[in-house]
Amino acid sequence: MKNSHLHFFVSLAILTFSPLALSDTETGNFDVTITITASCTIDTASDGNINFGTQASTATNIQISTASIDVSCTQGTPYTIALNDGTNSDGTSRRMKGQTVATDYIPYELYSDAYTTPWGDGVTLGSVKSGLTGNGGTQNHVIYAQVPSANASAQDYQDSVTATITW
Repeated sequence: MKNSHLHFFVSLAILTFSPLALSDTETGNFDVTITITASCTIDTASDGNINFGTQASTATNIQISTASIDVSCTQGTPYTIALNDGTNSDGTSRRMKGQTVATDYIPYELYSDAYTTPWGDGVTLGSVKSGLTGNGGTQNHVIYAQVPSANASAQDYQDSVTATITW
């Protein structure tokens, strides 16, 4: 009987202190993905309004370049900016409409550079501003505006232009 207890303790000691030889491992991989889509935003509210101020009716060649359009596009995204003809265009020019005498107009023009390239929609009154690429931040595009002649009745004049970004 002494032998069987000794055998039991020896077997138990071998099982207790021996590393398990049956241990295995297996690995698996998984993917981590994201899809970034190109996007752009346009902001004309901050400083997009063009105000020629108060001018004498004899004033000519009135120029202003304090308005701009802010664009934010995904880095590397090509985009263009178009300006429509405004709400009072006659098909050949943009015009501000008299607010008292609604049949009076003052023509004006918008440019994408220093008064040489008319900025429009690419169809009627000028070309779109193109060759632009987003940098992931805000990019500022100055609007150069000109009234050739203020020869009109004394009153306030107004027009509304829509800016469109295409990417």
